[in-house]
Amino acid sequence: MPIIFIFLVGCRQNSDDGSGDNINERILRAKNYIADDRPKDAIKVLEEGMLNNVPEISELLANTHLSIGDDELAAFYFEQTAGLSDLHYHCYLKAAEIYEKIEDYGQALLCYRLYLDILPEDNEVQIKYADVLLRDGQKKKALEILVHYVEESVEIRNRVAALFFDFGNYIQARNWYLSTLVVDKNNLSALGGLWKIDRLFGDWNALLEVGTKLLALGEKFLEGISIQSVVDAIRGFQKASNELQKIDLNFGKIALPVLVTNEVGSSALVVDGAMFRGATAEVGVTKQEKIAALRNLAEKAHSRGDYEEAILVLWKILGIDGKNVEAWVELTECLQKANKYAVAEMAIQEAIKFKPESVDFYETYLDIVLCTHSSTDYVRLLKDVKRRFPTNPEIRLRWANAQEIYTDDAGGAKRSYEKFLKLAPSDHPEIARVKHLLQTYEKRESNEKK
Repeated sequence: MPIIFIFLVGCRQNSDDGSGDNINERILRAKNYIADDRPKDAIKVLEEGMLNNVPEISELLANTHLSIGDDELAAFYFEQTAGLSDLHYHCYLKAAEIYEKIEDYGQALLCYRLYLDILPEDNEVQIKYADVLLRDGQKKKALEILVHYVEESVEIRNRVAALFFDFGNYIQARNWYLSTLVVDKNNLSALGGLWKIDRLFGDWNALLEVGTKLLALGEKFLEGISIQSVVDAIRGFQKASNELQKIDLNFGKIALPVLVTNEVGSSALVVDGAMFRGATAEVGVTKQEKIAALRNLAEKAHSRGDYEEAILVLWKILGIDGKNVEAWVELTECLQKANKYAVAEMAIQEAIKFKPESVDFYETYLDIVLCTHSSTDYVRLLKDVKRRFPTNPEIRLRWANAQEIYTDDAGGAKRSYEKFLKLAPSDHPEIARVKHLLQTYEKRESNEKK
C-alpha cells in the first residue's frame, strides 16, 4: 500500500511539466502571491513552469516584471507571449512600447512591425511606428508613413512639414505649414516653421506678417532671436524706403556733400545732417551719386561710433539699391556693434545671397550664429560651410576648433588640425599654436598606449 502511494505521488510530481491542472494551479498561486504583494515569489513559481511555453504564464510573467520596474524582462516576456500564440498579438504592442521607453529602438520597431502585420488598420500604432522611425534616424521611412495620416491631426501635418524642411524641400514644407494654418490659424508650430523658411529665403514681407502674428500670440523669441527686433528692423527698412520716395525730388536739386566752409551760401540744403550745395534742377543727381552721398554719411557716423545713425542711413541706401553688397556688409558690422545680432544675421544672409563665393561673409555669419544660437546650430552650419569651402584654411581651422570644443571629438580635431597645416600659407599666425596642440595630442596618445 505505501508503495502504491509513493508511485502515485511520483506521477503527480512528474505531471508538473505538462498537466493543464498544474499550469492553472501555478497561475493561481502566482496571482495569490501578487495579491499579497509578493511579486518575486510569483515570478519564481511562474518561471518554474516556463518549459511548458504557455502564453498565459509568459504574459503573467511579463506583467509581474513590469509591476516591479524590470522593463527589459517585461518586454522580453511580452514579445515571447505574442510569438507563442496569435491570440496574444496585442503583446507585441506592449513589448514595442516598453522597448521604445528604454530606447531600444531596433527592437521596438520590430515589435511594432509584427503587430502591424496582423492589424495594419490601426492608424494610431502606424503613427507611433513612424515616431520611433524618427527617433531611430529613419526620416524618409517615417515621412512615407506620416503623409498617409495627415488628416489625423495638425501635429502630424507639422511633423510632415518639418521633415520636408530637414530634407531641404522648403516649398513642400511651406505648403504643409500653410495647410496646418487652414485648420488652426494660430498654430504656433506652423507659424514658427514659416518663420524659419521666410528667414532662410529673405522674404521680409512674409516674415513681417508671420512675426506680427507671433507677437500677437505672446511669442517673444524663436531660435533665440527676438521676434520684435526682426519685425522692427523690417518696418524700419520699409519706412526708410518710403522716406526715400519723398526725398527723391530733393535729390534732383542737390549736388554731392561738400565741406562746410564760409563759401557755402544760403542756398545750401541740409539732408540727414549733411550739408549739400544748391544746384539747378537741370544738373540732377544719378542713382550712384545718391548712394555715394549716403555712403559718406554712413561712414562718418560709423567712424564716430554713432551706429544707430549709420544703420538708418545704410537702410536708406538699401532702399535705393537692395542688392548693394557693401551696404549689407557695413550694416551687418554696425548692427553687431549695436548688439542687434538677430537683424545682423539677416543682413549678412542678404550679403551672402548676392555674393555666395565670399568666404569672409560666411565667417561673419558663423560669428553671429555663435552669439545667437546654440553650439549645435553652430556646428551644423559650420559643417555646411566646410563642404562649400573644403580647401579654405580658415574654415578648416574653425572646424578643428569646433570638434575640440563643442563635439569633444579629439581624434577628428587632430585630423582637422593636420589638414589645416597642409592648407595654410607658411606665414599664417595660427600655425605655431596648432603645431603645439598637435604635440599635446601626440603626447596624450602616447601616454594612453602606455
